[in-house]
Amino acid sequence: MFGLIDAALARSRAEAPRLLAELASFDPPDRLARLHADARFASWGLCELLVQRSCQIAPEQASEALHFADLAVHVADMIPGGELFEEQWVYQLQSLAWAAFANARRVQGDLSGAERGFEMSDFWWEAGTAASEDALGYEPILLDLKAPLRTAQRRFPEALKLLDQAVALFLEGQPEQRDPHLAGRSLISKAYVLIEMGDSEAAVQALKKALGLIVPERDPRLLLCIRHNLVDNLSKMGRYTEAADLLPELRALAATQGSAPDRLRLRWVEGRVAAGLGDHDHARQLLTDVRQTFLADGNPYDAALATLDLVIPYLEEGKTAEVRALADEMVTVFRDHDVSREALAALLLFQEAARRETATAALAREVAASLTRACIHSPSPR
Repeated sequence: MFGLIDAALARSRAEAPRLLAELASFDPPDRLARLHADARFASWGLCELLVQRSCQIAPEQASEALHFADLAVHVADMIPGGELFEEQWVYQLQSLAWAAFANARRVQGDLSGAERGFEMSDFWWEAGTAASEDALGYEPILLDLKAPLRTAQRRFPEALKLLDQAVALFLEGQPEQRDPHLAGRSLISKAYVLIEMGDSEAAVQALKKALGLIVPERDPRLLLCIRHNLVDNLSKMGRYTEAADLLPELRALAATQGSAPDRLRLRWVEGRVAAGLGDHDHARQLLTDVRQTFLADGNPYDAALATLDLVIPYLEEGKTAEVRALADEMVTVFRDHDVSREALAALLLFQEAARRETATAALAREVAASLTRACIHSPSPR
């Protein structure tokens, strides 16, 4: 029986790319009707591929990710249980589809909708594993997808527990669960949680461990992500020389694998490193460009964070008038945008210190940390 099931799964997964291409050729409003009108789309492999595509594009295309996840939920509902595939296995597939749907909701900033989605995912997972094991290795994927929601909700211990469980299963679980590459990806998420908790050193160690696990050929951008986060964290920890040593490889990766936003954030890190190494003119050039780009893109949070990096060279040179002007401008920008009270209060604190000429580089970094925490509550996707 298992031989027949394995063969059917292999065949379904092999056919999935062609089915997805055919489904994607229709206009988005027509895809759901087409899906229900053609039994070929009731495909296990197609459902898995829709989930994979949704999770891949979610950071950059949240609406499209939600659309693909919604299609995955419908495909999972169409697959009959009790014939070739056990009913419990279908429930596990439905859990996976709902987790992708919840993940897309989370990226859109709809945390309540994401919570409801994960409740559905948990319901189907419990039904699917009540009398059966994790048949296809979905459990660590589900844990990995839920953790960012707990992070966004600032439930950090729960997020760390989920990610530790995911890493353990990816590395030491049942054969169908093991995937060191995905363990590395979970460690990237863990590093982000640790940063939010203020444990930068542990975050750096998690990122270094992830470097030894990922397979760049499977996801070239993942290596860029790790390298960038590593340099970014080292620069924020004041380890500028160590960060500078890693910049050449990061520049090469950004040139070949990075998008325009990736290269913008690289210039931001380069500016912070230059400031830390005392090259104030180069730092101002880079950080001014980054700040202006964020302002032009209507991104007040990151513009403010880049400004707080920019004021540090001015503060160290005693140029208080420039610091005051930058602080005043960012407060005006915040008041013109729908930003949280917590974020505005953090920036007002720095503005007041700048006007009194008591602002310091340490205060700028403290305010940046407060502003970063406030950003978690904004609807900006990660």
